[in-house]
Amino acid sequence: MEETIYAKVDESTLSEKKPVEIITEEVTYDYDFLKQQEISILKQRDDFVEARNKELSEVRNLIAKCEELGIKIKVVELAEEVIK
Repeated sequence: MEETIYAKVDESTLSEKKPVEIITEEVTYDYDFLKQQEISILKQRDDFVEARNKELSEVRNLIAKCEELGIKIKVVELAEEVIK
């Protein structure tokens, strides 16, 4: 096994080179478990998207009410960025 090598890089820096042991890791997966994980992840994603869509709908409804009442946006740059 190689030994650690120390060297001066500059006036305030030390370099250390040391061997690293390579580790092989074996992981086994149960196919049924993987399919359940897939279903669970997809459901969580769909629930998240549904919740964000509901929030977006509510915000857009409020924006429409502002526009109906003639309420103006204060920050023009923000409005221009959103339109892009």
